[in-house]
Amino acid sequence: MAKDGGFLSRLGLGLKKDSSSSAAKGKFAPENVLPLDEKFVSQFTEGGGNFVYCADKTDGVTALKHYCAEHGWRGVFISAPGIADWEKDIAIETTFQNDGQFPVVLSTCEALIAFNGGIMVHGHHTGGRKLADLPKHHILVAYTSQIVANLRDGMTAINQKYRDNRPGNIAVIRPPHDQAVELASADPNKDRTVFLILIEDEA
Repeated sequence: MAKDGGFLSRLGLGLKKDSSSSAAKGKFAPENVLPLDEKFVSQFTEGGGNFVYCADKTDGVTALKHYCAEHGWRGVFISAPGIADWEKDIAIETTFQNDGQFPVVLSTCEALIAFNGGIMVHGHHTGGRKLADLPKHHILVAYTSQIVANLRDGMTAINQKYRDNRPGNIAVIRPPHDQAVELASADPNKDRTVFLILIEDEA
C-alpha cells in the first residue's frame, strides 16, 4: 500500500529520538548519521518536494492516478520509454509527444541524491529534451536502490551504466523551495512542481 511520506513517519520518530538523546550525550558526542534514504527524503521534502513511498508498481500507479485527480490533470506526457507500459494501467489520457496538451510529464530518473535532495535525470529520461523544455509539473518514478550519497556517485552511476551511449542533458531536479533554486535569477527548477513516486525494489 502506498504511504504518504513513507519513510517520513519513521524519519519523524528518528529525529525526535535524536534530539532528546543528543542533549543527554553532550556536545562532544559523535553526530548520528541518518541512513541515505531518510536523508534524501528529509532534504527533498524540506525543499517542497512531494513524496509518496510505494511497496510496488501497483501502488505507484494508484498514487499517480490520485495525484492527477487531485490537481485536475486529465492526462500526462510520458517522456521515458522505460515506463511506457504505465499507459495501460493509469486509466487517464497519455501522450508520448511533448506537444503541450498536458501540463505534466511522467519520467524516470537516474539517481536520488541524499546530500541535497536532488533528482538526477538526463536525456534518456526526458526524451532528449532539456529540463526547461518540459512541462512545469513533473512526476518522477524511482526505486529505493537509486538513492546515492552525492552528485559524484550519481555521475559514477551514469558513467558505468552508459559506457558506450553516454546521455546528454544531464540535470538535477531540485525541489522548488530549495535555497539555491530560490536565490537563482534563472533556474529551470523555478516554479516546478515535483512529485516523486518511490517504489521499493523487489527482493
